[in-house]
Amino acid sequence: MAKYVFGIDLGTTYSCISYVDETGRAVVVKNMEGDNTTPSVVNFANENQVIVGQVALENAIIDPDNTVSLVKTLIGKSDFVINYNGEDKSPEEISAYILKKITNDAASLLDTKVEDVVITCPAYFGTAERTATKNACKIAGLNVIDIINEPTAAALYYGCIKDVDDKTVLVYDLGGGTFDVTIMSISSEKIEVICSEGNAQLGGKDWDEAVMRYVADEFCGQTEFEGEFDEYTRQELRLKVERAKKQLSSREEVPIALSVEGKRAEITLTRERFDEITTVYLAETLEKTDSAIAIAKEKGVKIDEILLVGGSTRMPQISKALVEKYGIWPKVLEPDEAVAKGAAMHALNVYDSKVNANKNENDVENDSKQEEAQEEQPKVELAKNTKEVIVATNKSFAIHVFVNNQHKCHNMIIKNQPMSDGAISVSKIFGTHKANQKNAEIIVYENDIMEEMFDECTDFILGTVVLDLPPNLPEHSPLEVTLTLNTEGILEVTAVEKTTNTKVSAVMKAKGIMPVEKVEEITKKAENVEVK
Repeated sequence: MAKYVFGIDLGTTYSCISYVDETGRAVVVKNMEGDNTTPSVVNFANENQVIVGQVALENAIIDPDNTVSLVKTLIGKSDFVINYNGEDKSPEEISAYILKKITNDAASLLDTKVEDVVITCPAYFGTAERTATKNACKIAGLNVIDIINEPTAAALYYGCIKDVDDKTVLVYDLGGGTFDVTIMSISSEKIEVICSEGNAQLGGKDWDEAVMRYVADEFCGQTEFEGEFDEYTRQELRLKVERAKKQLSSREEVPIALSVEGKRAEITLTRERFDEITTVYLAETLEKTDSAIAIAKEKGVKIDEILLVGGSTRMPQISKALVEKYGIWPKVLEPDEAVAKGAAMHALNVYDSKVNANKNENDVENDSKQEEAQEEQPKVELAKNTKEVIVATNKSFAIHVFVNNQHKCHNMIIKNQPMSDGAISVSKIFGTHKANQKNAEIIVYENDIMEEMFDECTDFILGTVVLDLPPNLPEHSPLEVTLTLNTEGILEVTAVEKTTNTKVSAVMKAKGIMPVEKVEEITKKAENVEVK
């Protein structure tokens, strides 16, 4: 049985899995329904069975109370999505079922195990969202060997399958629920991220909601209906609007028929009207794009190409707006699959360093398992122009300090710094606030502010770290605090009490991050749930 490593695009509306075959080509694995992508929708059929994908999407009309969609918009931000059978379900658990569906299908179709994966995240995801995504993989029984940003994965795929001269590419990534704009340089040897901007809550779903409001208003105007649409009607309308949006990519107008409580109407949606009612969302993506371009210009970088990624970039208004504003006709490269394919290429690149590096040379049994794994791993010749990936910090990270008796936030890691070693670590020495402190609470902030010092804002709080201190320390005793942003974009905190040079405990309790014990509990429960 051959062993592969896989790349997974866990999307807001659709998910996709890919691997690199024996010829060095990135290939998407179809699901059991024969589709390249799977709707990220979960329907709870009963206590021991969930349905994922197209059937779940259709079930949303008849069973909306037990169906979950758009879960990615909640991951790392909430611990609750739905209550089923008296039990609260978290975004991590729901996402794990989506992952189980696509990986189980891949395992069946390829007759292999799906274990080691690279998972993708929006470039704008922070520590909580990335950790929650990784926990979803754990619940699904997967070993995450790396996390890669979606635009970077797409650019990696683009740069490896095309004969690309040295150039700077702007990746405009508009998915179902997130938007990222990332600027990166591509050369024959490497891809280097210059900067990123975006909105983790903006995506195609917002275009859908705008059209739903428009159709509902038109329906009420034509039929004089004055009631409220129930959840069944809303789900049916959502499906019809999504279908109409796709049709408008190739047509100038489409009809949307709606029937509510015996009243019927057909609303004609033109492409022009569609563009008018969604212009506010398009404008926001252009504002973020402007911001990224401004940062690149400050670094002396000029944009050569624009690459479209994400299914929502199929809307004609996107290409039209980018051409009008920037004078560059964007390139389209498999919007639904490029991210997963790039992740698969990255997975094979990092497999040896991330998995084999964990080998315990003193463990004979582990040696045997490692040799067996190496024999199973296909000898794949990667594309000749496979490239090194150099990422940049996606956020700024600060701690709460007192400066001249004023509360301030001190950024230690600044957003859009290059991470040439794949990670970045910054250490600084601070003093205790008063004598004989038993502990020091460090409040950690995650933000988009580029300045070193700024006024505190509770909206930016990532979590807290409590440092246990030795007794009888005088006021202003030195504490060395180290913030490390690892290769996965997840922040780690350590500290040293410098008087005795003792490393003190530093476990960060962060908002939106599920405790390890809870992850293990859900993992055990999920093992007994059948995913179809």
